[in-house]
Amino acid sequence: MRLVRNIRYISLAKIWNLCRLQAFYRKAKHGNFSTEAPLPSFASYEPTNICNLSCEMCPSGKGQLKRPRGTADMELYRKFILENRKTLTNIILHFQGEPLMCQQLDEMISLARENCIHTMFSTNGQLLAQNIDLIRNARPDHIIVSLDGLTDETYTKYRVGGKVQNVFNGLEKLSQLPTNERPYIELQFLVFSHNEHEIPELKNLKKKYRIDKITLKSAQIYENSQVEFLPENKNFSRYEVSGNGSFRLKKRIKNQCKRLVFGTVVCFDGRVVPCCFDKDANHELGNIASQSLYEIRNSKKYIDFVNKVFSNRNEISICNNCSE
Repeated sequence: MRLVRNIRYISLAKIWNLCRLQAFYRKAKHGNFSTEAPLPSFASYEPTNICNLSCEMCPSGKGQLKRPRGTADMELYRKFILENRKTLTNIILHFQGEPLMCQQLDEMISLARENCIHTMFSTNGQLLAQNIDLIRNARPDHIIVSLDGLTDETYTKYRVGGKVQNVFNGLEKLSQLPTNERPYIELQFLVFSHNEHEIPELKNLKKKYRIDKITLKSAQIYENSQVEFLPENKNFSRYEVSGNGSFRLKKRIKNQCKRLVFGTVVCFDGRVVPCCFDKDANHELGNIASQSLYEIRNSKKYIDFVNKVFSNRNEISICNNCSE
C-alpha cells in the first residue's frame, strides 16, 4: 500500500538523477571529481530551529546552538522547491528544533506535495494532538514520532519539559484518522539505560495506535558525563566505553559518505551544510538565497569538502560522531 501511495513521486528524470548520483559517488571513492556533481535526491529543510523541550543531548533544546534562532522564509523555501522539483524525491522537514512550532509547516508540506515530492518530518509529539487538522489537511506522507520513555519518569529523564501523555494523545488522534488521510507513522525510541527495560512493551503500542513501524535508535552523546545514559545492552549503543569513562564509536569511520552526495541540509535561513551532524553550520557550503543548489554543489567549496571526506574523514570533527 505504501509503495502504491508513493509511486507518484517517481519520474524518469529522478531515476536518471539517481543513476548520476551513484556514478558520482563511485568516482568520488576513487578520488575522481572530474564530472559535475548532480543535484541531491533528498533534502532536509529546517522549518525552525526553535524547540519547546530541553532534551539532554540536544544543542537546540539546551540552548547551545551557536547560530541564530528563527523560522524558514516561505519565499526562499518556494524558490528551493521550484528549482529542484525535477530531481528531488524526498524532503525531510526537520533538522534542529520542533517542526510543529513553525506556523508555515502546512504550507511547506503542501507545496512539496504539489510538486510531486515525498514529505516527512520528525516531532517530539508534544504538539501533535492540537495539530491534527494540519496533518489531515496538509497530508504529510511520513511522520516520525519520538517517544523515549513510556512513563513520565523515564520519558522526562531525556525529554526535559515534556509530558508522555501528550505524545500518547497525539498518537491516539493519528490512529483515528481514516486510512486515506493517515500518514505513514514511525515511532522512534531512543534507547537509554533508564528506558531499555521498556522495549518489550512497544509492541503493544504498535497495535493500539496503528503504528506502521517502530525504530530503536542509538543515542548520540557529546561528552564523558553523558556516558551514564548509554544502555547496558551494547546492541543499542553506537559507542565503546573505556575504563576511564571515555567513549568512541564502535564502527571504523570509512572515507566515504552517501548522505553528503545523495542529500543536502538547508538551515532555516538558507545556509547549506553537508549533513545533519553539522548542527552549528560550521561547514557552510553556500546559501540558497544567493546561489542555486546546483551552483553550491559544483562550487570549489563543496568539491573540496567531498574530497576531504573521501580521503581523510577522520579529520572532520562532525564525522567523528556519525553512525554511517
